[in-house]
Amino acid sequence: MYIPFEALGKPGDEVDVCLIGGGAAGVIMAVKLARQGHRVLLCEGGDQTFSERSQALYEGQVQGDPYPALEDTRLRYLGGSTNHWGGISRPLDRYDFAAKPAAPDTAWPIERETLDPYYAEAADILDLQPIPPDQDIAEASLKRIHFSRGQPMRVTKKYSSDINDLPTLKCCLSANLFGLETQEGRIKSATFRNYRGSFRRVRARYFVLACGGIENSRLLLWCNRQTQGRLIPQPATLGRYWMEHPHATVGHALILDPAPLDLVDHPTVFLSPTAEAITKHGILNCGLRLHRMDDVVTQRLIDDLSTLAPSLARRFDALNRQGQGVYSLLLRAAWEQEPRLENRIELTREVDSIGMPRARLVWRQSTLDLHTIRDSTLLFGNYLRNHDIGRLQLADWLTTAPIRPPAEGELAGRHHMGGTRMSHSPEHGIVDRDCRVFAQDNLYIAGSSVFPSGGHANPTLTLVQLAIRLAAHLEGRLSRQAAYLNSGILP
Repeated sequence: MYIPFEALGKPGDEVDVCLIGGGAAGVIMAVKLARQGHRVLLCEGGDQTFSERSQALYEGQVQGDPYPALEDTRLRYLGGSTNHWGGISRPLDRYDFAAKPAAPDTAWPIERETLDPYYAEAADILDLQPIPPDQDIAEASLKRIHFSRGQPMRVTKKYSSDINDLPTLKCCLSANLFGLETQEGRIKSATFRNYRGSFRRVRARYFVLACGGIENSRLLLWCNRQTQGRLIPQPATLGRYWMEHPHATVGHALILDPAPLDLVDHPTVFLSPTAEAITKHGILNCGLRLHRMDDVVTQRLIDDLSTLAPSLARRFDALNRQGQGVYSLLLRAAWEQEPRLENRIELTREVDSIGMPRARLVWRQSTLDLHTIRDSTLLFGNYLRNHDIGRLQLADWLTTAPIRPPAEGELAGRHHMGGTRMSHSPEHGIVDRDCRVFAQDNLYIAGSSVFPSGGHANPTLTLVQLAIRLAAHLEGRLSRQAAYLNSGILP
């Protein structure tokens, strides 16, 4: 049920779990734990629908490569960015969890097998269509990959009755986290502030921060400052190793034989380099999107080719005029970004309307990032040429040296990852393999901010798997504590 801000933190009103952030991870975990009978409080800083006052808190600064305004990359109301999620999903590749030779920091402290048990439930929650297995393309160093591209799920619609009716679930809107009190390695309380300047303090056995891939870092940086570093005593990686999936148009292609790429029946086909190609070429992961174009584009590409390779252009033109199925493609891509300490979220001196410092994103693509997209695209071009089934026209921005990423167009997927990375130790990350903040026994982080690396796949499915796993972990801790109490033995 919904409760007003004024009802927060009444004496003796401690909950089992306080979830901070009402996006995909927060809502899913809140409902799962409440269905199991645990007392859950879900605090969302935004309103039930979009509001300017809430969205304005996402304004910030960007430094480095071109990137959209921070307030335009996410939504700040109940449901979070699932309110504009496109519904495209795919799990990370198995080798995305291991260290890639070109960037050892891509390693996770868990394997994909750790998340596999939660795939079916996550797919059901997200209403995913079945995803066919990948298929290697012979002698190409590429594989055909697939995504679920169904109707996007909206968590507020899917769980509206649970939020309204579950007796052990309370949801408070306009409740903005403003501070965390820590004592002897445990969070004692969380302080929230509304838009009128009122404060309320909440006590819980466990706290979960689930505010997204920018706000998780921003809030922890602010709260750690307030506690003089007691919240996260080893903050070297806090806000660091921030990542995106850069997006861009990478070229065009003319195709003589569409059959090997299955382009006759599918207007859009997805490819990515194989694990062997990633190792051999010293690159990261990448997703190429082949979009079939119309006859006008086909003829334009043939005309362009005539200035560079007249005899080849005449061959394409003759086949095209004979109606023998010359295809043209637009190539777009999304690629993995190298986890780097320099890419980060930091606090500015400017404060928002509730008195918290705004975020600054410092983000640049590395030489390896750009090497990854150029070489991945050339793998496709080499395959077309070597098998004489087509030719690639590389985008101009990929033909210059040094390569500079485009300043316009897609730029990025708005996939915010890293900043509170998962690691084996507090020297190299903020949370452990269970998403628990190293220095705090009862503080956890949910969402893609815990990703040590991002592969090329959209992060929603993986972050939901992690959220389900974290809910199971908390259920286990709560159940064990209840058993101890019932037996009269303290844990």
